[in-house]
Amino acid sequence: MNLGGHHFRLPSLHNYHQHQGAPQLEPIVHEPSEVVCGPLLRYIEIDYRRRTWHGSSLVVSNDQRPPKLELKVQEKDSKTVQTIQVQGELLDVFRNKYYFWRFAINVPLTDEGQVATYTLSCLPETQSYNFHLPAYDESMRFMFHSCNGFSDIAQEIKDSFGEKEAPLWQDVLDRHEVMPFHVLLGGGDQLYQDRLIHEEFMKPWVEEKDPVKRVGMTLPDSMREGFEHFYFWNYVKNFGFEGNPVVANAFASIPSVNMWDDHDIIDGYGSYPADMQRADCFTVLFANASRFYYLFQHHTTIELAPRHGMIRGSLPTCNHIVTTLGAGIGLISLDARGERTKYAVCTQQSYDAVFNTLRKTMPKTIKHLLVLTGVPLVYPRLTLFEKAMDGAAGFNLATIAGKTGALGDIISGQLNRWNGDPELLDDMNDHWTAANHEVERRTFIEKFQQYAKEYSIRVSFLGGDVHCCGAGRLYSKDMKEKEEADPYFMVQIISSAIVNIPPPQALLTVLNQNSSYETFNPNVEEKMYNLFKFSPNGNSRNNKKLMGMRNYTAGYYDEDTGKMNFWIQAEKIVGKKGTMGYLIDVPRLVFGANAENLHRFDTRHLLSLPHELYNTLASAASRVTGLVDHDAPQPYGEADRVGGFVMPPRHD
Repeated sequence: MNLGGHHFRLPSLHNYHQHQGAPQLEPIVHEPSEVVCGPLLRYIEIDYRRRTWHGSSLVVSNDQRPPKLELKVQEKDSKTVQTIQVQGELLDVFRNKYYFWRFAINVPLTDEGQVATYTLSCLPETQSYNFHLPAYDESMRFMFHSCNGFSDIAQEIKDSFGEKEAPLWQDVLDRHEVMPFHVLLGGGDQLYQDRLIHEEFMKPWVEEKDPVKRVGMTLPDSMREGFEHFYFWNYVKNFGFEGNPVVANAFASIPSVNMWDDHDIIDGYGSYPADMQRADCFTVLFANASRFYYLFQHHTTIELAPRHGMIRGSLPTCNHIVTTLGAGIGLISLDARGERTKYAVCTQQSYDAVFNTLRKTMPKTIKHLLVLTGVPLVYPRLTLFEKAMDGAAGFNLATIAGKTGALGDIISGQLNRWNGDPELLDDMNDHWTAANHEVERRTFIEKFQQYAKEYSIRVSFLGGDVHCCGAGRLYSKDMKEKEEADPYFMVQIISSAIVNIPPPQALLTVLNQNSSYETFNPNVEEKMYNLFKFSPNGNSRNNKKLMGMRNYTAGYYDEDTGKMNFWIQAEKIVGKKGTMGYLIDVPRLVFGANAENLHRFDTRHLLSLPHELYNTLASAASRVTGLVDHDAPQPYGEADRVGGFVMPPRHD
């Protein structure tokens, strides 16, 4: 299979046959239903002209006949119940036994929020799940997470961090009970594939000592089948109720919008040299990772992804997301892995497709645009790693890159097991601030600066990957006291990891001590917030910019103030349920003579219009002044009495 110059040998699909995206079925043999994974919920978009919420559910079972999903929807405090029935659509079959059934869920929205309760014919009659739908003109409450799994580390460390209990996911579900989330934003590394290097089928590759022979190896059938087996069952273990019940409950109760990062494939994928990326081992690995990523995380296939709400890049394996999170929030989730090379995160074709879709489809009510990039756009420079290597005794390449376990051992030995070269520090190449991506990063941010100016829409960035939390921002030097009027004021939320362990404290200390401001252009600087003056347990901190505590971010748009409120919820006690919230409230953008009036338009009137762009505000140069700079947001306030993420009372 030739995917835009990348050749992939697809794994053996046995009797599964693709024909225009639909498999042919074997003769039906009736067996009791066995669901190995699911239900999983996915959010796609809201069609405002038809007032309809679009999403999907997925189950993986041995059912050869299409199961049925029944959905009952009702407004809070209402006795009226709407019933919707959906028959499963077959996407794929794993080894003639397990069938991927997709259920398209389309629900009419009303003027009030609704609760949807669904059951599946392949599950026991008593088993049902709920999820929450926003009102037609309401912005969604969301939760952002990344690094939902452990690297290749010792089991006793996983146990000490509460692997089986999943304490931060328990915290998410507790908050969901009180103030329900409408959507989960998966920022990458929704699971970790790293342990495949220890699997028996990998021995021919691992035991080949000659790097040239290893890269040039043609894989035996046992390895090809091993990859397919590993990726399927690793998803089942990580997303299924039997292997990961707390996370599975969250995925069944809150619709997700996911985007992959390297660990959804293999550590560092896309940042290795071209000969390694083209090696038979990596092409077969990537074909399997792609197949199951689109199935489990997006309820689609590579071929069907554009039909199911994704934006195609330059390769079939690269698909971006442009959607809304209700009436006031737009979302871009950039695919930074599907076409990545060591020297480019995305192609120009991808950027054009994303920005063209953004300008054509965002409704006029959008006031805040979230841009999810996996790896943060604003983060301390990679030159700090080099300083750490020179100045910190006992540091080696593994600790600098944040690696542990088998991969850390490989790096520490100065030899990369994947291709035999001296360690390439793929994590450094993964960063937007790496030299290889400096120009691409600048151009990407400048496009959002122009977009913010044209449409008076605030832009904020979401990123994870780095196993710590923090916040940074870009801002105009001459607008420090007038953030509300500064279109270049853009906040970066860094939230990672919800499961994986923090990097070495010594590394975070070096990053904290050396992360001063950077000059983006003559009038725009980028800087990290001094956010963490206190630890979640109340102790004062020296390292205030990055904190090595597991975390996730909860957020909502406040219609009364026009602010986007991001709560970074950090673990209080390692391995125990309970988090403390750190608030970053991002002001609305009021830029241009017509901006104030534009955002006062009746929301429902604007939502009823076709998805068209409104007239550019670029020619309007007036700016509103008077806000106080919040250089160091305070983590402790009224809401923190209950641990953060509490919406203010409404004043209707």
